[in-house]
Amino acid sequence: MKYILTLILVLLTISIQAQDYDEPGSGYGCISGDCEDGLGKYVWKNGDYYYGAWREGKMHGKGTHYKGNGNIYTGFYRNNKKNGQGKLVMSNGDIYTGEFVDNMAEGYGVIIYSNKTTYKGNWKGNKKHGKGTWKHFSGDMYIGEYQNNLRHGKGRFVYKNGESYNGMWSYGAMEGQGTYTYQDGTQQSGIWENGEIVKQ
Repeated sequence: MKYILTLILVLLTISIQAQDYDEPGSGYGCISGDCEDGLGKYVWKNGDYYYGAWREGKMHGKGTHYKGNGNIYTGFYRNNKKNGQGKLVMSNGDIYTGEFVDNMAEGYGVIIYSNKTTYKGNWKGNKKHGKGTWKHFSGDMYIGEYQNNLRHGKGRFVYKNGESYNGMWSYGAMEGQGTYTYQDGTQQSGIWENGEIVKQ
């Protein structure tokens, strides 16, 4: 008899736990629509929720995902991951619009930071990578190549005071052949190392 009562209590506990997470009336799990193969709304216990397309129980197709941390993503998913065109509005005010590959910004995209600094160009693994244009809210601007978020390759940096550098960069610093143009129009051309000219 004691064994039977224990078994009943265990089964009741399992049933209650299942309802907490999976039953539509509980507030968790799939609360409306079809979250297997169709359009549906799914709510997680941490406050996240998603409304959009599903395939075989995974987010797949277009939808909107509201995160408990304040981030909002609207765009395409493939097998539960952001893939394709999308827009990510972050809780800190930054907004990225562009391509995603497996949850990361990859391909062409535009980000507008909360301080109004912008970047338009190529991304790889959530980092600026390839050709792009960066405009700082102060007025500085860079047009050129990036590698792993750093100016790397050929590019032109224009300062807000009108001076500019046009040439090669290495991991964020002026390095290689380049020309610096001053406000009065005079130029300094030569080989640069770590931001300093070493040979004219």
